[in-house]
Amino acid sequence: MSAPTVLVLGAGGSIGSALVRELLPDHHDGRLRVVGSARRADVLRSLSSSGVEARHLDLNDAELHGLAPVLDVVRGVTLVVLITGYHVQMLAQSKAVIDAAKAAGVAHIVHVGVSAEPDTTVVHFAWHQLIEAYIERSGMGYTHLWPAAFMQNLPLNINPAAPGVLTSYVGDARTNWVDARDIAAAAAVVLRDPKAHGGVGYHLAAEAASYPELAGLLAEITGQPWRYRSGEPDEFYRNMVAAGGDPVYAACVRNVFERTRNGTLRDPDGVLPILPRLLGRPACTLRDLIEERRDDFRYDASPEQVG
Repeated sequence: MSAPTVLVLGAGGSIGSALVRELLPDHHDGRLRVVGSARRADVLRSLSSSGVEARHLDLNDAELHGLAPVLDVVRGVTLVVLITGYHVQMLAQSKAVIDAAKAAGVAHIVHVGVSAEPDTTVVHFAWHQLIEAYIERSGMGYTHLWPAAFMQNLPLNINPAAPGVLTSYVGDARTNWVDARDIAAAAAVVLRDPKAHGGVGYHLAAEAASYPELAGLLAEITGQPWRYRSGEPDEFYRNMVAAGGDPVYAACVRNVFERTRNGTLRDPDGVLPILPRLLGRPACTLRDLIEERRDDFRYDASPEQVG
């Protein structure tokens, strides 16, 4: 019997690229056949050079050309990993993938969503939950992965013009964090035995930490002064839109920051044991990530510049 074929959508992103790397031993040993899709030519070349099949897919094409471009990519696939960017088009794009997957006879979809309460009113969290509801009514097997905030995004809170300053917009609130590579590892566990994980969702979080705690951890590991600056959520919105970000998504994130800061939005409780149990090993911690990338967090500046 031939090995199941796994299609990783968004194979050039932080989760998708890590998942392809995670599955390479399975691919080379013939346990799974890995296919990666992406829009960018450089990502497709990288996939091919790693020994997996690369398929071009721009989900925007479905709006202009119907399901045909998506069907071409999902044909012959057993398992689909659905990873999308954050924008309102993700709803229609995900629907196109689900419809094409069903038409092509895909057996199981692994959807990467977000860690949130089932009755969330946060707009971009609800987008994920609507996609998941559509997957569930499709009749295909499914597993939902619900990650917390990515540890890899921590450098986005550091302005190179202000060395030693960690900025965020959630005050002193403690939030959950997960390494994107552990999200990929969790997806790989599911893909190796999808029936064992069918019809369920997993919150993926390694630990909770506040930004003041993170500033202290950065100082300890780098041996340099760090402090936390608590900004206003509207500052984030203005900066993101000015940089060309989607105003709809930027407003959603601003609202999450505001509600996290005032205590009306919290991460789901009791979820931290799930990830290590699923992986069969301890989850990567913030300390692990910062120590691994210590040189990236160090800066060339005198202490006076961060006072």
